[in-house]
Amino acid sequence: MSFGFQTHVHGHAPARELLPGLVDLFVAAEELGFSSGWLAQHHLGNDVGRLPSPLVLLAAAAEATRSIRLGTSVVVLPLEHPVRLAEDAAVLDALGGGRLELGLGVGGPSAPEFAAFGRDAARRHELYAEHLDRLLHLLGGGEVAGGLRVGPAAPDLAARLWESPSTPERAAALATTGRGLLVGIGPGPVQRALADAYLAAGGTRVAAFRGGFPALEPGGERESQAALLWPDVRGFADGPLSRRYLGDNPGPHDVLAALNVHYGSAEQVTESVRADPLLPVAEHFVFAVQSASTSIDAAVRTLERLAADVVPHLRGAVHAAP
Repeated sequence: MSFGFQTHVHGHAPARELLPGLVDLFVAAEELGFSSGWLAQHHLGNDVGRLPSPLVLLAAAAEATRSIRLGTSVVVLPLEHPVRLAEDAAVLDALGGGRLELGLGVGGPSAPEFAAFGRDAARRHELYAEHLDRLLHLLGGGEVAGGLRVGPAAPDLAARLWESPSTPERAAALATTGRGLLVGIGPGPVQRALADAYLAAGGTRVAAFRGGFPALEPGGERESQAALLWPDVRGFADGPLSRRYLGDNPGPHDVLAALNVHYGSAEQVTESVRADPLLPVAEHFVFAVQSASTSIDAAVRTLERLAADVVPHLRGAVHAAP
């Protein structure tokens, strides 16, 4: 099992301070022994995240690091032009020496980004399939038009694609392609059902994304960490996540559980991760280390705490059959 980190790119600092700080986050993670770093894409500067162009930032991280894998979790494929995405991904992969892990997603059903891009959100699954077929064709060396091909060549990149299906049926279909499965928000048993369907159909690569927030101050426990995180996750209590997974008037612990956040003292985080339904079947276990108010400095300290006091106690986790 390998361990990585993820960020949705939060922080109140100006972009010219925040974005270079994210490169520092990759450098710190590599030095601490994390094997991968993943960036989420969010268009139009919404409250969930501030990074519309993860491949651009990953190019900077590629130049500052040597071994850490460079992932997207995820690029919203229906909003991308397949030729441009293939070109940008190929350039990044060349800069990084073949370290790109390209995660792709469909996007939300009512996201205002679709209207801004002139796309119909109701057709997002159809657009996803069309763009994915085109992307695979181009990455495989297929012609764009008139004998022209995308360059630079990235023949191995298609084997490092990841997807995030929302149903066991789609997860099982994904397994037949050889592409990896990304699982994240939603109660653990729901996510485990996706992984089981994928593995039972012959899939081999599962990456589980979980919040990881061990207390940074002495004496920090679950209650104090929940209180610290609650202002950043309170909005989920009134959104689609709540309607789908939570009952009336959910509290901090309810919301954090639905978001798959492990929090508390280092010992409590370790025990919580050990009980995570995805731990036995995940090839990659990825900790989100920023909530909306987390600074880069705090994210680095979180990585240090995870590396020193949590990950060493998880190294012996054994993969189980679905």
